[in-house]
Amino acid sequence: MPDQTPSANRASRGRTVALLAGCGALLLNTACYAYLPALGGTVPTGSDVRIELTATGTSALQSAVGPRVRFIEGHVQLADSDGNASVIVERLTSLDGLAVNYLGRDPVRITRADVAKADLRTLDRKRSWVAAGVMGGVFL
Repeated sequence: MPDQTPSANRASRGRTVALLAGCGALLLNTACYAYLPALGGTVPTGSDVRIELTATGTSALQSAVGPRVRFIEGHVQLADSDGNASVIVERLTSLDGLAVNYLGRDPVRITRADVAKADLRTLDRKRSWVAAGVMGGVFL
């Protein structure tokens, strides 16, 4: 027979439920979204993006985001008709594949010439249903 009191069992169950809920939120946040190519290579204001930089773009933005950056992920604060954008950067990925959170606060201006590819973060319905099924199974 366990040595725990009923209140200790309730606390343990509460921590387990909180842990499962946290894992579920993480699963839903990551599994439900995918990056898909932006139509025409332009990104709309207010969208979440992942931008792959050209070699020239990596050099041009070195003073703003640091050396050897290949991908910039963030939120488009403002985009113009020429394909230039001001991005509130959240995450950087280096040429070596090392991803880090960006510590700067000011938006970074990225010109169309610096962009090799732009992907929009969009809701992936298939992954969302799978994640919801997994979460439902866990809580049942």
